[in-house]
Amino acid sequence: MNKRTTFFSILTILGLMCSNALYAQKEISAEQPTDGARDVNVGVIKWSAQLGLKYDLYFGISENPSLYRADLDSMEVKPVVLELNRTYYWKIAEKKNGKTVRMSKTFTFSTLPIALNASVKYNSFVDLRDYKVYWTTTVGGAEWFAQNLDYKLPNNSWYYNDSETDKVYGQLYKGQLQSTQPHDVCPSGWHIPSQQEWETLINAFGGYKTAGAALKETSDTHWRNSKASKTNHSGMTVLPAGSRDSKPSFANKNKYTFFWTSSPNPKIPNSFSTIDLGFMRDNLIIEAGNPNWSYSIRCVKDK
Repeated sequence: MNKRTTFFSILTILGLMCSNALYAQKEISAEQPTDGARDVNVGVIKWSAQLGLKYDLYFGISENPSLYRADLDSMEVKPVVLELNRTYYWKIAEKKNGKTVRMSKTFTFSTLPIALNASVKYNSFVDLRDYKVYWTTTVGGAEWFAQNLDYKLPNNSWYYNDSETDKVYGQLYKGQLQSTQPHDVCPSGWHIPSQQEWETLINAFGGYKTAGAALKETSDTHWRNSKASKTNHSGMTVLPAGSRDSKPSFANKNKYTFFWTSSPNPKIPNSFSTIDLGFMRDNLIIEAGNPNWSYSIRCVKDK
C-alpha cells in the first residue's frame, strides 16, 4: 500500500470515527412533550436529533405507533390533535438518502384527564396562538368549548394555586378583562358567551333549577362527592375550577365553579354576570361577579 492510499484510508477511518462520535454524543431526544409528560394539551411534537437529515414521525395510541408524517425537514410537527384522557406513544426515524440510519426510543406522554361524554359528538379545535387543543360540542346551533379556556394573559389569568398541576381546570380570568381587553381572551372566531347564550344552553337541559346535573363531568375525580347527580348529558363536561379573589387567594376547587358571561350586571359597577354551579346542588345561580375576582371562561363560536 503506497503512502497516498494509506493517507486516504486514515482520513476515511477518522471520518467514520467522527461521524459515529457525533451520533453517540447526541441521542434523539423528546423536547415537547418530554418523555413521560402528563396533562399535555399543546398540539406540538418536537425533538432534537442530527441536523441536515430527513425525519419520519411515528405517533399514536399504540405502544408500537404507526407512521404519522414522513420525510420531514424540520424537527417539529404542529398542530397535532390530541384526544383527552389518552396515553400517546411516538418515536423518530432519522433518514439519509431515503434510508433509515437511526431510530429513537419510543417516547410517551398522557393528556388531560377529562372524561367527555362518549355518546356526544365532539369536534377538535386548535388555538393557533399557543397550539392548545380543545374539544367542542354543539347545543342549539351554538358551538361551545367543552373545556375551560387555558390561554395565558399575563397579570390577568392564573392556574389555581399558581400551579400547572391544576391546569386541567384551565385558567381563572380576572373580570376586569371584560372591560379592558375582551377581544384578547377567546381565539379569533370565538367569544365570551353572553348571559342569553348561557341561558339558551341551560334551558336546553331543563333550566336553572335542574340543568347543573346535565352540565357536570360525571367522574368523581374532580367533583366532591354529594347526593347531587352528574350526568354530563349536555357534553359540556363542567369541572369545579374554583375561584381566585382579590387578596389574592384561591378557594372552592372541587366544590364550585363560576363562569364569566359578557353581559354587564348593574348590581356592581364594572361587573359582569356569572354562572355558578356547586357540588351539592343541581341548580345554577346567576349573579354579579366582582371584577377583581377571577373565574373560568368557556368560549362559544361566532355566528
